[in-house]
Amino acid sequence: MHPDELPELVQRFFAHYLVCQRNLSTHTRNGYRDTFRLFLSFLAQRFHRPIDQLTLDTINPEAVLAFLDYLETTRSNTARSRNVRLAAIRTFVRFVLGEAVGVSFVGIGHRILAIPQKKSPKPVLGFMTREEINAVLGATDSATRSGQRDRLLFTFLYNTGARISEALQLRAQDLLDHAVHLRGKGRKDRAVPVWPGTERLLRQWCKTNRLTPEELIFTNRNGEPLSRDGVAFRLALTVRQAAQHCPSLTKRRITCHTFRHACAMSLLQAGVALEVIALWLGHAKPLTTHGYIEADLKMKADCLKRLTEPTPPRRRSAQESSRLLAFLEAI
Repeated sequence: MHPDELPELVQRFFAHYLVCQRNLSTHTRNGYRDTFRLFLSFLAQRFHRPIDQLTLDTINPEAVLAFLDYLETTRSNTARSRNVRLAAIRTFVRFVLGEAVGVSFVGIGHRILAIPQKKSPKPVLGFMTREEINAVLGATDSATRSGQRDRLLFTFLYNTGARISEALQLRAQDLLDHAVHLRGKGRKDRAVPVWPGTERLLRQWCKTNRLTPEELIFTNRNGEPLSRDGVAFRLALTVRQAAQHCPSLTKRRITCHTFRHACAMSLLQAGVALEVIALWLGHAKPLTTHGYIEADLKMKADCLKRLTEPTPPRRRSAQESSRLLAFLEAI
Protein backbone atom coordinates (compact mmCIF):
# COMPACT_ATOMS: atom_id res chain seq x y z
CA MET A 1 0.00 0.00 0.00
CA HIS A 2 1.42 3.38 -0.97
CA PRO A 3 2.55 5.35 2.11
CA ASP A 4 0.96 8.55 0.82
CA GLU A 5 -2.50 7.00 0.54
CA LEU A 6 -3.65 7.64 4.13
CA PRO A 7 -2.40 11.26 4.34
CA GLU A 8 -4.09 11.99 1.01
CA LEU A 9 -7.35 10.41 2.17
CA VAL A 10 -7.31 12.38 5.42
CA GLN A 11 -6.70 15.63 3.53
CA ARG A 12 -9.53 14.95 1.07
CA PHE A 13 -11.79 13.96 3.96
CA PHE A 14 -11.33 17.30 5.70
CA ALA A 15 -10.84 19.64 2.74
CA HIS A 16 -13.53 18.26 0.44
CA TYR A 17 -15.86 15.65 1.96
CA LEU A 18 -16.74 17.38 5.25
CA VAL A 19 -16.98 20.83 3.65
CA CYS A 20 -18.37 20.28 0.16
CA GLN A 21 -20.37 17.07 0.50
CA ARG A 22 -21.49 17.14 4.12
CA ASN A 23 -21.48 20.92 4.69
CA LEU A 24 -20.68 20.37 8.37
CA SER A 25 -20.27 23.34 10.68
CA THR A 26 -16.85 24.63 11.70
CA HIS A 27 -17.50 23.42 15.25
CA THR A 28 -18.16 19.85 14.07
CA ARG A 29 -15.15 19.86 11.76
CA ASN A 30 -12.96 21.05 14.61
CA GLY A 31 -14.20 18.14 16.71
CA TYR A 32 -13.25 15.71 13.93
CA ARG A 33 -9.87 17.42 13.64
CA ASP A 34 -9.17 16.95 17.35
CA THR A 35 -10.13 13.27 17.08
CA PHE A 36 -7.69 12.66 14.24
CA ARG A 37 -4.88 14.50 15.97
CA LEU A 38 -5.23 12.03 18.83
CA PHE A 39 -5.91 9.00 16.63
CA LEU A 40 -3.01 9.51 14.22
CA SER A 41 -0.59 10.21 17.07
CA PHE A 42 -1.78 7.01 18.75
CA LEU A 43 -1.30 5.00 15.53
CA ALA A 44 2.18 6.44 15.01
CA GLN A 45 3.19 5.32 18.49
CA ARG A 46 1.50 1.93 18.12
CA PHE A 47 3.19 1.09 14.80
CA HIS A 48 6.45 2.99 15.47
CA ARG A 49 6.15 5.14 12.36
CA PRO A 50 6.03 8.88 11.67
CA ILE A 51 2.48 10.09 11.11
CA ASP A 52 3.20 10.95 7.46
CA GLN A 53 4.25 7.34 6.83
CA LEU A 54 1.11 5.72 8.21
CA THR A 55 -0.80 3.61 5.71
CA LEU A 56 -4.46 2.71 5.47
CA ASP A 57 -3.84 -0.80 6.78
CA THR A 58 -2.87 0.66 10.18
CA ILE A 59 -6.54 1.54 10.64
CA ASN A 60 -8.16 -1.73 11.65
CA PRO A 61 -10.68 -2.83 14.30
CA GLU A 62 -7.96 -3.83 16.75
CA ALA A 63 -6.24 -0.45 16.48
CA VAL A 64 -9.52 1.43 16.82
CA LEU A 65 -10.54 -0.55 19.91
CA ALA A 66 -7.09 -0.01 21.41
CA PHE A 67 -7.44 3.72 20.76
CA LEU A 68 -10.85 3.81 22.44
CA ASP A 69 -9.44 1.95 25.43
CA TYR A 70 -6.53 4.42 25.54
CA LEU A 71 -8.98 7.33 25.66
CA GLU A 72 -10.80 5.89 28.66
CA THR A 73 -7.86 4.51 30.64
CA THR A 74 -4.95 6.83 29.88
CA ARG A 75 -6.78 10.07 29.08
CA SER A 76 -9.66 9.43 31.52
CA ASN A 77 -12.30 10.20 28.89
CA THR A 78 -15.92 9.41 29.67
CA ALA A 79 -17.90 6.90 27.64
CA ARG A 80 -19.68 9.82 26.01
CA SER A 81 -16.39 11.37 24.84
CA ARG A 82 -15.27 7.95 23.61
CA ASN A 83 -18.44 7.66 21.54
CA VAL A 84 -17.85 11.09 19.98
CA ARG A 85 -14.36 10.02 18.86
CA LEU A 86 -15.70 6.74 17.52
CA ALA A 87 -18.37 8.58 15.51
CA ALA A 88 -15.67 10.69 13.83
CA ILE A 89 -13.66 7.58 12.91
CA ARG A 90 -16.79 5.88 11.55
CA THR A 91 -17.50 8.89 9.34
CA PHE A 92 -13.97 8.71 7.95
CA VAL A 93 -14.30 4.97 7.30
CA ARG A 94 -17.57 5.50 5.39
CA PHE A 95 -15.80 8.13 3.31
CA VAL A 96 -12.92 5.76 2.57
CA LEU A 97 -15.30 2.97 1.55
CA GLY A 98 -16.82 5.36 -0.96
CA GLU A 99 -13.43 6.04 -2.50
CA ALA A 100 -11.58 3.78 -4.93
CA VAL A 101 -9.66 1.86 -2.26
CA GLY A 102 -8.44 -1.70 -2.31
CA VAL A 103 -10.85 -4.57 -1.78
CA SER A 104 -8.87 -5.63 1.28
CA PHE A 105 -10.12 -2.61 3.24
CA VAL A 106 -13.80 -3.28 2.56
CA GLY A 107 -14.08 -6.07 5.11
CA ILE A 108 -11.90 -4.19 7.59
CA GLY A 109 -14.01 -1.06 7.17
CA HIS A 110 -17.27 -2.86 7.84
CA ARG A 111 -15.80 -4.44 10.96
CA ILE A 112 -14.86 -0.97 12.22
CA LEU A 113 -18.38 0.28 11.49
CA ALA A 114 -19.71 -2.62 13.56
CA ILE A 115 -17.89 -1.41 16.71
CA PRO A 116 -20.77 -0.42 19.00
CA GLN A 117 -21.25 2.80 20.89
CA LYS A 118 -20.70 2.36 24.60
CA LYS A 119 -23.65 2.93 26.88
CA SER A 120 -23.05 5.76 29.31
CA PRO A 121 -25.00 6.87 32.37
CA LYS A 122 -27.34 9.77 31.76
CA PRO A 123 -27.11 12.19 34.69
CA VAL A 124 -30.25 13.93 35.85
CA LEU A 125 -30.38 17.37 34.28
CA GLY A 126 -29.50 20.18 36.65
CA PHE A 127 -31.42 23.44 36.59
CA MET A 128 -31.75 26.57 38.70
CA THR A 129 -34.78 27.62 40.68
CA ARG A 130 -36.34 31.04 40.12
CA GLU A 131 -34.75 32.24 43.38
CA GLU A 132 -31.31 31.12 42.22
CA ILE A 133 -31.72 32.75 38.81
CA ASN A 134 -32.73 36.05 40.41
CA ALA A 135 -29.75 35.83 42.75
CA VAL A 136 -27.32 35.31 39.85
CA LEU A 137 -28.80 38.14 37.79
CA GLY A 138 -28.80 40.41 40.83
CA ALA A 139 -25.12 39.69 41.51
CA THR A 140 -23.97 41.25 38.23
CA ASP A 141 -22.41 44.72 38.54
CA SER A 142 -24.71 47.12 36.71
CA ALA A 143 -22.20 49.96 37.22
CA THR A 144 -19.71 48.49 34.73
CA ARG A 145 -19.97 47.64 31.04
CA SER A 146 -18.87 44.05 31.72
CA GLY A 147 -21.49 43.66 34.42
CA GLN A 148 -24.24 45.06 32.21
CA ARG A 149 -23.20 42.72 29.41
CA ASP A 150 -23.15 39.73 31.78
CA ARG A 151 -26.63 40.47 33.07
CA LEU A 152 -27.93 40.84 29.52
CA LEU A 153 -26.24 37.61 28.42
CA PHE A 154 -27.47 35.56 31.39
CA THR A 155 -30.99 36.96 30.99
CA PHE A 156 -30.88 36.14 27.29
CA LEU A 157 -29.76 32.55 27.97
CA TYR A 158 -32.60 31.97 30.42
CA ASN A 159 -35.22 33.69 28.25
CA THR A 160 -34.35 31.89 25.02
CA GLY A 161 -32.83 28.62 26.24
CA ALA A 162 -30.08 29.25 23.70
CA ARG A 163 -26.85 27.29 23.68
CA ILE A 164 -23.88 29.46 24.58
CA SER A 165 -22.51 28.98 21.06
CA GLU A 166 -25.78 30.34 19.65
CA ALA A 167 -25.75 33.34 21.98
CA LEU A 168 -22.16 34.24 21.14
CA GLN A 169 -23.02 34.23 17.41
CA LEU A 170 -25.90 36.68 17.90
CA ARG A 171 -25.59 39.83 15.78
CA ALA A 172 -27.53 43.09 15.89
CA GLN A 173 -29.33 42.13 12.68
CA ASP A 174 -30.70 39.01 14.40
CA LEU A 175 -33.07 41.09 16.55
CA LEU A 176 -36.61 40.67 15.22
CA ASP A 177 -39.91 42.07 16.44
CA HIS A 178 -40.35 40.47 19.87
CA ALA A 179 -38.02 37.61 18.86
CA VAL A 180 -34.44 36.75 17.93
CA HIS A 181 -32.96 34.66 15.14
CA LEU A 182 -30.65 31.90 16.40
CA ARG A 183 -28.16 29.97 14.30
CA GLY A 184 -28.56 26.52 15.77
CA LYS A 185 -26.54 23.37 16.07
CA GLY A 186 -26.21 21.47 12.80
CA ARG A 187 -27.11 24.60 10.80
CA LYS A 188 -30.68 24.47 12.08
CA ASP A 189 -31.80 28.09 12.43
CA ARG A 190 -34.85 29.09 14.45
CA ALA A 191 -36.66 32.15 15.77
CA VAL A 192 -37.34 32.35 19.51
CA PRO A 193 -39.62 34.92 21.22
CA VAL A 194 -38.20 37.18 23.92
CA TRP A 195 -39.77 39.08 26.78
CA PRO A 196 -40.40 42.80 26.22
CA GLY A 197 -37.80 43.52 28.90
CA THR A 198 -35.20 41.37 27.18
CA GLU A 199 -35.91 42.98 23.81
CA ARG A 200 -35.63 46.44 25.36
CA LEU A 201 -32.27 45.60 26.96
CA LEU A 202 -30.93 44.14 23.70
CA ARG A 203 -31.93 47.15 21.62
CA GLN A 204 -30.62 49.58 24.22
CA TRP A 205 -27.31 47.69 24.30
CA CYS A 206 -26.98 47.85 20.52
CA LYS A 207 -27.80 51.56 20.54
CA THR A 208 -25.44 52.42 23.39
CA ASN A 209 -22.56 50.52 21.78
CA ARG A 210 -23.43 51.80 18.28
CA LEU A 211 -23.45 48.34 16.78
CA THR A 212 -23.83 47.93 13.04
CA PRO A 213 -26.22 45.16 11.87
CA GLU A 214 -23.32 42.77 11.17
CA GLU A 215 -21.57 43.23 14.52
CA LEU A 216 -21.73 40.69 17.35
CA ILE A 217 -23.78 41.73 20.38
CA PHE A 218 -21.74 39.97 23.06
CA THR A 219 -18.07 40.99 22.93
CA ASN A 220 -15.27 41.66 25.39
CA ARG A 221 -14.06 45.11 26.39
CA ASN A 222 -11.85 45.23 23.30
CA GLY A 223 -14.77 44.56 21.00
CA GLU A 224 -13.55 41.04 20.23
CA PRO A 225 -15.81 37.95 20.27
CA LEU A 226 -16.37 36.46 23.71
CA SER A 227 -15.01 32.97 24.22
CA ARG A 228 -16.79 30.15 26.02
CA ASP A 229 -14.03 30.07 28.60
CA GLY A 230 -14.38 33.80 29.12
CA VAL A 231 -18.11 33.52 29.74
CA ALA A 232 -17.59 30.53 32.06
CA PHE A 233 -15.09 32.57 34.09
CA ARG A 234 -17.47 35.52 34.39
CA LEU A 235 -20.35 33.24 35.35
CA ALA A 236 -18.28 31.53 38.05
CA LEU A 237 -17.43 34.92 39.58
CA THR A 238 -21.08 35.96 39.50
CA VAL A 239 -22.33 32.71 41.04
CA ARG A 240 -19.76 33.00 43.82
CA GLN A 241 -21.04 36.49 44.56
CA ALA A 242 -24.68 35.39 44.39
CA ALA A 243 -24.05 32.48 46.77
CA GLN A 244 -23.51 34.96 49.60
CA HIS A 245 -27.23 35.75 49.46
CA CYS A 246 -28.47 32.42 48.07
CA PRO A 247 -26.63 29.61 49.95
CA SER A 248 -28.07 26.83 47.76
CA LEU A 249 -25.76 28.01 44.95
CA THR A 250 -22.69 26.99 46.95
CA LYS A 251 -23.53 23.32 46.38
CA ARG A 252 -24.34 23.74 42.70
CA ARG A 253 -22.22 23.50 39.56
CA ILE A 254 -23.70 26.26 37.44
CA THR A 255 -22.72 26.49 33.77
CA CYS A 256 -24.11 28.41 30.82
CA HIS A 257 -26.04 25.27 29.86
CA THR A 258 -27.80 25.38 33.24
CA PHE A 259 -29.74 28.42 32.01
CA ARG A 260 -30.91 26.34 29.04
CA HIS A 261 -32.13 23.62 31.39
CA ALA A 262 -33.84 26.22 33.57
CA CYS A 263 -35.65 27.68 30.56
CA ALA A 264 -36.86 24.25 29.46
CA MET A 265 -37.98 23.35 32.97
CA SER A 266 -39.92 26.61 33.35
CA LEU A 267 -41.71 25.94 30.06
CA LEU A 268 -42.48 22.38 31.12
CA GLN A 269 -43.85 23.42 34.51
CA ALA A 270 -45.98 26.06 32.76
CA GLY A 271 -47.70 23.27 30.83
CA VAL A 272 -46.04 23.81 27.46
CA ALA A 273 -46.12 20.66 25.30
CA LEU A 274 -42.87 18.74 24.86
CA GLU A 275 -43.07 19.11 21.08
CA VAL A 276 -43.15 22.90 21.42
CA ILE A 277 -40.26 22.88 23.90
CA ALA A 278 -38.25 20.75 21.47
CA LEU A 279 -38.82 23.35 18.73
CA TRP A 280 -37.99 26.16 21.16
CA LEU A 281 -34.67 24.57 22.15
CA GLY A 282 -33.81 23.42 18.64
CA HIS A 283 -33.71 19.73 19.53
CA ALA A 284 -33.33 17.58 16.43
CA LYS A 285 -35.14 14.74 18.23
CA PRO A 286 -38.08 15.39 20.59
CA LEU A 287 -36.88 12.38 22.60
CA THR A 288 -34.04 14.59 23.87
CA THR A 289 -36.59 16.83 25.54
CA HIS A 290 -37.98 13.94 27.60
CA GLY A 291 -34.92 14.28 29.85
CA TYR A 292 -36.53 17.33 31.44
CA ILE A 293 -39.47 15.25 32.60
CA GLU A 294 -37.01 12.94 34.35
CA ALA A 295 -35.48 15.96 36.09
CA ASP A 296 -38.74 17.45 37.32
CA LEU A 297 -39.40 15.82 40.69
CA LYS A 298 -42.39 18.10 41.32
CA MET A 299 -44.19 16.74 38.26
CA LYS A 300 -43.50 13.22 39.43
CA ALA A 301 -44.74 14.04 42.92
CA ASP A 302 -47.92 15.58 41.50
CA CYS A 303 -48.52 12.43 39.48
CA LEU A 304 -48.03 10.33 42.59
CA LYS A 305 -50.63 12.36 44.49
CA ARG A 306 -53.22 11.27 41.93
CA LEU A 307 -52.65 7.66 42.92
CA THR A 308 -54.15 6.11 46.02
CA GLU A 309 -51.61 4.39 48.20
CA PRO A 310 -52.50 0.70 48.56
CA THR A 311 -53.51 -0.46 52.04
CA PRO A 312 -53.59 -4.27 52.01
CA PRO A 313 -55.05 -6.01 55.09
CA ARG A 314 -52.45 -6.81 57.68
CA ARG A 315 -51.64 -10.49 58.06
CA ARG A 316 -49.98 -12.00 61.07
CA SER A 317 -46.52 -13.27 60.24
CA ALA A 318 -45.34 -16.76 61.08
CA GLN A 319 -43.19 -15.28 63.82
CA GLU A 320 -46.12 -13.42 65.38
CA SER A 321 -48.22 -16.61 65.51
CA SER A 322 -45.52 -18.72 67.08
CA ARG A 323 -46.23 -19.58 70.73
CA LEU A 324 -42.67 -20.79 71.13
CA LEU A 325 -41.26 -17.42 70.09
CA ALA A 326 -43.71 -15.71 72.44
CA PHE A 327 -42.43 -17.91 75.23
CA LEU A 328 -38.82 -17.05 74.41
CA GLU A 329 -39.63 -13.33 74.28
CA ALA A 330 -41.17 -13.56 77.73
CA ILE A 331 -38.03 -15.05 79.31
